[in-house]
Amino acid sequence: MPPKKKKGKGKGKKKKKDDPMAMELDDKYKKTVHEIEALKDQLAVRKELARRGQGDGDAMKAKMNETMVELEKHKNDQKDITADMTRQYKYMMTGLQLKLHQMERDYQITQKALRDTEQKLKETEEERDQIIKDKDEKIDELNKEIRKMEKDYKRILDDALNKLIDKLEEEKDKWEKKATMLQTENVNNLREFGLTDQWTFHSVKPMRGYSGPTKGF
Repeated sequence: MPPKKKKGKGKGKKKKKDDPMAMELDDKYKKTVHEIEALKDQLAVRKELARRGQGDGDAMKAKMNETMVELEKHKNDQKDITADMTRQYKYMMTGLQLKLHQMERDYQITQKALRDTEQKLKETEEERDQIIKDKDEKIDELNKEIRKMEKDYKRILDDALNKLIDKLEEEKDKWEKKATMLQTENVNNLREFGLTDQWTFHSVKPMRGYSGPTKGF
């Protein structure tokens, strides 16, 4: 009975990238696997023939030994190819991991910068709003002070004008009284000198709008 076929090592593995060197190694690997399978088939057939033909035993044994040596050589080649592919795969994965790590680091830096920028923008907007609020409050206070000052100035001005008017009225009354007294005194003096026959005097009136004694002829 022919021996069971052993599965080749690394069979069925998929390449991660279409690297030319990796493709070449993969082709060699597949070719070696096929050759090993073919040699195994030949070995099985030859073993069967050796079992059936005792006469050719020595020749068959020598051929079988030769086949075994060739098979061992192919196995060693397969191991070398597998080791080379594994080494390339590890190198490729190391490079990818480094790139991934750098990308993650760049992403974190970018995220932090974005958060910092958003925070600064928020603080700037809050500061701007506070400045506008303070400015509006200051303007309101100034407007209130201006209105109060206007009222105070108006009151002061009104008081000053009223006092001035009162003073003028008081002085006017004094002047009118003084003028009336002077007019009366003048009339009396004229009478003492006998000048009343030439003048006709009406009763003395307050000197409001006085323009001199009234003459009668």
